[in-house]
Amino acid sequence: MVLWKADLDNSSIHLAVEASCGGTSLGIQMARQVIDAGGRVLWASPELPNPTRFSQIFTGMDLTASSRFHATNLVGNVDKAFESLANSARILPNVQLVVVDDYAPKSGPFPKDVISAVNDLIKDTEWTTILISKGGVSMSGEPLVARANKKLQTDNVWLLTRPSSDSKRRLWLNEKYIDLQLKESGFHN
Repeated sequence: MVLWKADLDNSSIHLAVEASCGGTSLGIQMARQVIDAGGRVLWASPELPNPTRFSQIFTGMDLTASSRFHATNLVGNVDKAFESLANSARILPNVQLVVVDDYAPKSGPFPKDVISAVNDLIKDTEWTTILISKGGVSMSGEPLVARANKKLQTDNVWLLTRPSSDSKRRLWLNEKYIDLQLKESGFHN
């Protein structure tokens, strides 16, 4: 098994995840991939990633390379927070990935101001954006529902599910899926 690598193509990705199945870890792994390739990453969330998990995935990285990871706290006025994030992405050199984690309530509909702020963030960008949020329960047999899918103007919808109680995960990339295994160093396939 090898460490999984995402195809980062300057698109916007709505990643809906089952609770506690590794959505933040997937975002950290994609950040590591970008930084290893010489790019810069902006990370925005109400809380910083778990430091233990972060250090496991970033282990062995040159300290100067890790300086291309910029984290910001996503609190307060949603419009201003997302506007500030977009401005930072445009100003800082070589931003290739923007990760927005836990930006929406864990259940129920997305607030209108969040939908508007996300859509403003992802229009006309020159980087890949991944938006990580909790998915909803499907009533039609699908593995998971990406909440607000019809309202967010993302290029792609990914679903991260946990088909069993072990370390196996299934990542749905639009209509296709790949099976992954979550290890200490990240997702492998």
